[in-house]
Amino acid sequence: MPVDPTETDVILPGSRTTAAEGFRSSKNEPLKESHLRSLLKAMSWRILATLTTILIAYFITGEIDVALMIGGIEFVLKFLIYYLHERAWQLVPRGSIRRLVHWDTDHS
Repeated sequence: MPVDPTETDVILPGSRTTAAEGFRSSKNEPLKESHLRSLLKAMSWRILATLTTILIAYFITGEIDVALMIGGIEFVLKFLIYYLHERAWQLVPRGSIRRLVHWDTDHS
C-alpha cells in the first residue's frame, strides 16, 4: 500500500515546510548546495577513491610509477565527472523524485 509522503515527512522547526517539499531557508527559499560545498565533497571523495585505485593498480602491476600515473589520470577525470554530476542534480527540484514516484504508485 503506497504511503502518502505528507503523512511521514517531518515538519521543519519554525516552518510549514516538509522534507518532501524541500528544505527552506529562513527566507523560505529552497536550500541549494553551493558550488564550494560541491567542490569540497568532490575533492574529499576523489582523494579516498584515488588512493584505493592507486593501491589496486600497485597490487596488480607491482610498479608504483604506473600506479601513481593511473591514480593521477583517474583523479582528474573522475573529479570533473563527479562535480558535473553533482551540479546536474541541483537542477532537479528537491522532492520532485518523491512526487514522481508517489504519482506512479497512485496511478498504477
